[in-house]
Amino acid sequence: MILEMKDVYKDFPQGDFTVNVLKHINIRVKEGDYVAIMGPSGSGKTTMMNLIGCLDNVTRGTLILDDEDVSSYTDNQLSDLRLNKIGFVFQNHELLGQKTALKNVCMPLAFAGVPKKEQIERATEALKRVGLEERLDFKPNQLSGGQKQRVAIARAMINRPRLLLADEPTGALDSASGASVMELFRQLNDEGTTIIMITHDADVASQAKRRAVMKDGILSSEDEDLVPPYKEEVDHA
Repeated sequence: MILEMKDVYKDFPQGDFTVNVLKHINIRVKEGDYVAIMGPSGSGKTTMMNLIGCLDNVTRGTLILDDEDVSSYTDNQLSDLRLNKIGFVFQNHELLGQKTALKNVCMPLAFAGVPKKEQIERATEALKRVGLEERLDFKPNQLSGGQKQRVAIARAMINRPRLLLADEPTGALDSASGASVMELFRQLNDEGTTIIMITHDADVASQAKRRAVMKDGILSSEDEDLVPPYKEEVDHA
């Protein structure tokens, strides 16, 4: 099991009140899975993705990644985990505008202390893998939306992560570019990459192997192996 969330809650203080954004989240993702999480804006799915990606801490409950309970990890431990085991693809690419495609993809390797020559070799190969071998020296403003997303995918995969997280990866793309990106995800999953994707698009979600729905901070699925049914505790006192 590469990911397991057990009765996870996420609360945010708002003045004198506390907002319960996520409630009793339970999910089990196996290695090699391809999972889509659907839900309307404001339902809590991005908050859940931030917890899985170790960008935020759970309020209570248990988060297990790659057989490690990371629920109480320090910031430094979470940073190391993100660097070595998790890849991120965001809707708006999050590329550095003044750096070339090659240098954008090199960044995780630089943070990991990989020698410069190896950085360039691995980043070049990653960009070839996503069909951008002729765009190595192009900056983001010289690339189309689909090409930017391919650079982002190459960067996400450069450290060979155990888990790839994609937040609305086709949300800012036209249909042709979106289809191309989804085909790349399919290929990566066929090669063994575990993918968890957030999307509001039912057509995009249908391309995943397993699906869950987030509504009002509660996750549900007809696939009980993915999302075990929540059994509310009853006070018999």
